Amino acid sequence: MNIEKLAKHLKEFTLAEIEMIAECDCKTAVEHLLNENKLVFEQGLYKYQEEKLKQEFIICTNQTTNYQVITIDVAIEYFLENYVKNNCKLNTYRRYRRMLKYYISPFFKNKNLNDITCNDIQEFYYFCKGRNLPPKVLKNTLALINQMIKYFQNFGIIARTCNFQVRRLSDKTNFTLDRIIMEA
Repeated sequence: MNIEKLAKHLKEFTLAEIEMIAECDCKTAVEHLLNENKLVFEQGLYKYQEEKLKQEFIICTNQTTNYQVITIDVAIEYFLENYVKNNCKLNTYRRYRRMLKYYISPFFKNKNLNDITCNDIQEFYYFCKGRNLPPKVLKNTLALINQMIKYFQNFGIIARTCNFQVRRLSDKTNFTLDRIIMEA
């Protein structure tokens, strides 16, 4: 019996369980899979690890500039459905949706995503400060809008005109505008 196929199908199992199903001594095969990093042993269970494709190189080509006009609300919905839902846990999805709905969308409601500039980000910072957001929430909200802008820039949907970074907080009680790096 192919123990690797069985382990892949079961996902999580104990040695006794797989031996009972396979009706043979599987210890050697399980050790072999552990050595190949196809299995891990955690909290008394063997867990099959899906093989992740390794990217050894990347091919970059010159993209034609085909920028699109996209409203902030459409961008938020697309970002939530196509990126956050597929790459984040449910609680993260809910937190991002809240931040986008209550902080980002009201401020940028009359703007298109490709019209947002670094000056708008600075104004947004002051808008959030005026709402008395805690420093960590303010930092996370700015990081989220940066992540969303980068997402659409990487697909070539919007121009790379708004580039900024949000620095980590060293002093959690002190978050000021100088913690945001604007790139020209």
